[in-house]
Amino acid sequence: MKRGIFIILGIMFFASMPSIVQAAITMGGARNIVFTKSVPAANNVYVAGATIIIATTTPQDLTVIGGSVILSAPVRKDALVVGGSIGVRAPIGGNLQVAGIRVSVSAPVSNDLAVMGFSVVDRGGTPGDVLAVGGTVRLLSGARGTVTVYGNDVYLSGTFDKSVSVRAINILTLAPHTIIHGSLRYEASEAANIPSSVQIGGPVTYIGASFLPTSQEASAFALAGMGIFFLVRIIGALIVAGLFVGFFPAFTNKVAKQVTNEPFRHTLLMLLLGFGIIAATPILLFFLAISFVGLGAAFILGAVYVLLLLLAFVYAGIISGAILRKSFSNRDKPVTWKDAVFGMFVLMLISIVPVFGMLTIWVLMCIATGILGSLFYHFAFIHRTSEPL
Repeated sequence: MKRGIFIILGIMFFASMPSIVQAAITMGGARNIVFTKSVPAANNVYVAGATIIIATTTPQDLTVIGGSVILSAPVRKDALVVGGSIGVRAPIGGNLQVAGIRVSVSAPVSNDLAVMGFSVVDRGGTPGDVLAVGGTVRLLSGARGTVTVYGNDVYLSGTFDKSVSVRAINILTLAPHTIIHGSLRYEASEAANIPSSVQIGGPVTYIGASFLPTSQEASAFALAGMGIFFLVRIIGALIVAGLFVGFFPAFTNKVAKQVTNEPFRHTLLMLLLGFGIIAATPILLFFLAISFVGLGAAFILGAVYVLLLLLAFVYAGIISGAILRKSFSNRDKPVTWKDAVFGMFVLMLISIVPVFGMLTIWVLMCIATGILGSLFYHFAFIHRTSEPL
């Protein structure tokens, strides 16, 4: 039962192949499907589409893949549903396995229920076992079998005939008059506030503060993680900038001189050229990708585009260091690794400022892209000693 939710995709793959099923009805290819066709008693049903409504009884197994799925007619045996928004409004005669974003089960499931989603609501009162995995999980009508829940916030209501096991990242909530005939074992950041009207027949086991962080601790850990990530990002950028100057000193100085030794009009021209390259390349990639012939070229050009953006970011920091060195010293010295590291450090600090920081990085990246594009163009197509425009 516990492995059911993890093999949904595998079951979906094999079960939805009509070529290996002798008695099956398959529908697909349409955007909106309302399935009302009468199904012979020996046939399974396989449906795929954007919006799907199952409005006729399925005598055997049902497999549905769609964006929005509604089951409004009974399924005699097992049902497998994968989609975005899923609503099960009719009884399921066998097992029900569901994976979606928003999942609502409002009809009984005769056997076991395995459900996974960002938001999960079960009102059916499943006679069998229940395995639910999600962000917010609400079991509102109890269950007759063993219940296992993994979620962020978990809400339980109704009568549960057997043991209940909950692992909640945040909190577990039990509604008033909830009845659990078996034991309750739960892990949460805070102990559940169990109303006096709740009846629990077995032992209650809580694993909390010593093993799981509280909400305040989780917030502190998140802030610390963000700080460590930002620090590692800065150190990595500094190392890359210094290495580029060390390994490619001549090329790096040529890039820096395009800003420090040229008039402002030239820098503005490089800014416009870089902006054009950054903005126009995705459009070109799109038109290449939609054509069968240009798909391979789109992949290659896309990889080159990503590499160009990475180089532009590195050289944006180097250009920043060259500008700062030029501001503090009027001497025309080559850019050193110290200048590159200092410039990248200043650029990363500026990036903390929400609007101004991102705008500064964007402008410097456009300038660097324009310079790199100009240098590469002159290297590949214009073999002369004159400086690029």
